[in-house]
Amino acid sequence: MLRVTRIFMPALLSLFSCLPLAGQDADAQAKFVGTWEAKFKDKVICTIRVKAGDPISGETADCSINADENGDLREPDSSSIDRPDSPSPMVNPRIHGDTLSFEEKEDDEVVKFEMKVVADGQSELTILDAPVKIKPIRFARK
Repeated sequence: MLRVTRIFMPALLSLFSCLPLAGQDADAQAKFVGTWEAKFKDKVICTIRVKAGDPISGETADCSINADENGDLREPDSSSIDRPDSPSPMVNPRIHGDTLSFEEKEDDEVVKFEMKVVADGQSELTILDAPVKIKPIRFARK
């Protein structure tokens, strides 16, 4: 058994060295770190704050996103504004290339998001499991 371990150990070490480290790469995080805002008719309808760290973290705040049956943004209805009293923290944030995926807990419900950098200081947020398909929402870094 010892001989088998000696043969496979170098192979395993080389395999593990190719896997990403537990901490997120600082360059990858730099694409996302900061305050991002989505606007509709010059009004901020959602803010996302992303902080560097191991792991990357962040929160959403003051989000009032409404869409029509085609998935296009529409002006928030004053009677249906959904603004939490406090920011909602990102759960399970992970970076995969130009995409930051994260979840948000709302009571017993988990909502999944993907934020993709599309240009310098520009991103699009996709709500993966929305009850109505919503087109990607454009955000700009402040």
